[in-house]
Amino acid sequence: MIRSGRASFVVTSTETDPETSSRLLGLDPTEVRPKGVTLRSGRVREHHTWSVDADTMNNTEEDQTGTGSLKEILRITRTAAGRVAELPDDCEARLWWHGSSDAAQGGFVLPAEVAERIAALGVNLYATVYLDEGLIAEE
Repeated sequence: MIRSGRASFVVTSTETDPETSSRLLGLDPTEVRPKGVTLRSGRVREHHTWSVDADTMNNTEEDQTGTGSLKEILRITRTAAGRVAELPDDCEARLWWHGSSDAAQGGFVLPAEVAERIAALGVNLYATVYLDEGLIAEE
């Protein structure tokens, strides 16, 4: 079962500057990585990355779905609902979510209201489930 998760709303662009993404979406980013910066590897970043992040969240007694961080990022980004389509064509917006599982067969429940909120935001969800490190060592 998913025990915790982390989620982000990310916009990448080749030309549109991050300030424009902020203005169009009505959100302040948690992090901005500008195009043109030389990375430690020596490569030059080829696109801007703008993101809003929700911290890692554990399950609660009220919610055992493991989607707390996904629900939190949807709460944070609710003002951007309907605005993603206003981003220029060089922009790509996505929700990223990962969950950490305490079982070798990690699965999760995506409640209908969460799916509706993702659809209202107008982005695709990219989700990954990771096994707890302790399980890997036991196998």
